[in-house]
Amino acid sequence: MTKLKSIGSALILAVLLACSSQSDNIDNIAKLETLLYANSQEAFDVQAAENLISEYELFVQTYPQDTMAPDYLFKAAELAMAIRSSAKAIELYGKVYKEYPGNSQAGTSLFLMGFVNDDQVKNLAEAQKYYRRFISEFPEHNLIDDATFSLLNLGKSDEDIIREFEAMQKKANQQDSL
Repeated sequence: MTKLKSIGSALILAVLLACSSQSDNIDNIAKLETLLYANSQEAFDVQAAENLISEYELFVQTYPQDTMAPDYLFKAAELAMAIRSSAKAIELYGKVYKEYPGNSQAGTSLFLMGFVNDDQVKNLAEAQKYYRRFISEFPEHNLIDDATFSLLNLGKSDEDIIREFEAMQKKANQQDSL
């Protein structure tokens, strides 16, 4: 009986320590988020963003089954993209897409893998691959028009896109006047 009490006490202690550790991790994340977003008038503090990314990753690594894990991973990817840590952003979006395929952010993550390759890395072949996969796998997603537009305009400058749009508008106006 004493042995059972010892085992029971050890299990309760382990659960309490695990909860405390998880709670501490969540508290650290909240503090870092507050620090990072405290002054929205200033540019991101890159070091604070990197610290927060690390804390998000630590949480996900430690508690991969927690319901917050895919959200924290997605937030880490967003931060990495914001500080132009492109390879890290693609890696993290990839983890959301692959490790949490049922999560509501899986499709957005796939689209953003294409976007980061397109906009930041300028790897048009990779961007095209991700945009096409996104269109194929998520045809009803709210970013489908963005993916289609991005795919059609891959490699074009903003000026080229504007010129093409203006030319289409001019042609449509001429046809309307006939």
